[in-house]
Amino acid sequence: MAHFTLQNKAGLRLEGITFGATLTSLTLPVQGQRREVLLGCPLDAYPSQEVWMGAIAGRFANRIGQARLEHDGQSWQLDANQAPNCLHGGRHGFHRREWSIADQHEDRILLTLLSEEGDQGFPGTLEVELEYRLEQLDLVIECRAVTSRPTPVSITSHAYFNLDGQGDVRQHRVTLRADRYLPTSSESLPLSASVVEGVFDLRNERVLQEGWGSHPQQVQAKGYDHAFLNAAAPGEWLARVTSADSQLVMEMYTNQPSVQLYTGNWLAGTPRREGGTYADYAGLCLEAQQVPDSPNRPELGNPWLAPGERYHHQTRYRFMPA
Repeated sequence: MAHFTLQNKAGLRLEGITFGATLTSLTLPVQGQRREVLLGCPLDAYPSQEVWMGAIAGRFANRIGQARLEHDGQSWQLDANQAPNCLHGGRHGFHRREWSIADQHEDRILLTLLSEEGDQGFPGTLEVELEYRLEQLDLVIECRAVTSRPTPVSITSHAYFNLDGQGDVRQHRVTLRADRYLPTSSESLPLSASVVEGVFDLRNERVLQEGWGSHPQQVQAKGYDHAFLNAAAPGEWLARVTSADSQLVMEMYTNQPSVQLYTGNWLAGTPRREGGTYADYAGLCLEAQQVPDSPNRPELGNPWLAPGERYHHQTRYRFMPA
């Protein structure tokens, strides 16, 4: 694996590796000191860790029920890496692949990946371009892809954020512009979209810890691990997160139809960059994506990419120090 570093004059510094197109560190100046806002592992632990730490998830992020696709009278069996379902594209999905560096400058890098026909069971050969770039205090993630045959595509960053640089992210304050979310089954597959309520109503800023465990869906998932349907107007942020010490705000903008809020419910035991291991709830993910399980459920959207079409995902994380 190769290591890369991006930086700009605004003070944003991003580090990553080509294995899994993984982001390993993101620091910026806060109150005169550099603050680390991404969780990370020791470099030699990335191939064995199992929480998608900082990696790109694909070819299809989140879950596909029964690890099976059906489309236009054809069917395909996918890798059931979270049996009986397929999670984040399979056990050897994009997070376990070596990406190639196609172009690199001080503040941006372009990575590419060729996912062959039959990769983890998916139809079609998919050509993927992924760009990380720094614009002032924004981290922009832009992904494009084309296919040789119809295939479902949903590619996302599985970066874990902690805006305090340490501690329990349930002390963060979060706002989501989402009127509906997807409750899940005991297998974490989405049910029908429901109106947000209780701890899932994040339309007004909420400390995540407030009311923690008061909703059966949260008890079942051991926290938040749910897709919220994007109700932000074009150009508006979808998510806004404030650190517990109120010294840093992060806004998230995306052109994707949903965002998975995941509060690191199963992080315990994962090796820490600084030594030791993480506890549960040490970081949160905001994974912009197509709606989970939508390849076989048209009522949830159409994530199928056809030859001649171009998949385009852009997500922007904007940091605003106090």
